[in-house]
Amino acid sequence: MDLSLLWNLFYVLTLALGSRSAHFSARRSNSNCQPFHSTFDPSEVSRSNSGDTPFAVVSPKNSVKAGDDGLQLFLDKPSGQIKQKENTNSKVAEGATVNSTFTVLYGKVTFELAGPAVAGIVTAAIMIAEGHDEIDIELVGGDPSHWQTNVFTSDPKDDEPLYGVFGGIEDYSTKASVDEFHEYSIDWNEERIIWGVDGSAVQDTRENGVLHYPSHAARIQLGIWDASFPAGTSEWARGPIDWNQAPPRMAAIFKSVSIECPY
Repeated sequence: MDLSLLWNLFYVLTLALGSRSAHFSARRSNSNCQPFHSTFDPSEVSRSNSGDTPFAVVSPKNSVKAGDDGLQLFLDKPSGQIKQKENTNSKVAEGATVNSTFTVLYGKVTFELAGPAVAGIVTAAIMIAEGHDEIDIELVGGDPSHWQTNVFTSDPKDDEPLYGVFGGIEDYSTKASVDEFHEYSIDWNEERIIWGVDGSAVQDTRENGVLHYPSHAARIQLGIWDASFPAGTSEWARGPIDWNQAPPRMAAIFKSVSIECPY
């Protein structure tokens, strides 16, 4: 048989097998994108990072609940006395964090979520790589009428990490609040990042004469955290949390996450 014919046959078989295994490769890919959708059924969330489930809990016991209401990530009031000094708290709550067991390199990731509109609390949907590259969506409870975008990525020309250089504070297209459900998206390819909710915005990542751009396969990370310390972080989050007024347990709720692969 002609060698070129053999190669073409092998190529067709490879494509066929690949389409059958797409569901599983979405959980194990290190360098590409596979279509994916989850409404956080309990069977999809576990404490194992083995890849047997698409999401792994990395926060304290009983800090996460998956079910008909989506994925609830809890933040509980720290035990004991909490003292405020200037704009910080003496104790910081440990919020819930969930990571995907798969990675994505370029694609459109859409999150449906809502977070507490409480000063000092941040709800986050993040793409995070091993090399500490990040593409962030953050809901700052102390600024409930806006949502925020950010990119963290370094270059050898940088003397220190660049914080707040590429961040943006975004408006909703209608009167809205972070504690209402919205679909937030990160559309990421080799040339640009577009964040979206009721509209979209483009982010340029050039600093020190170098294009700072995430280019590594990234996990999805979902979280809620207490930004009551240190002072600079607390100031950004409009904190600290006033536990005399805030409920002792609060939750960020993620109804779904979807991945599209147009690139």
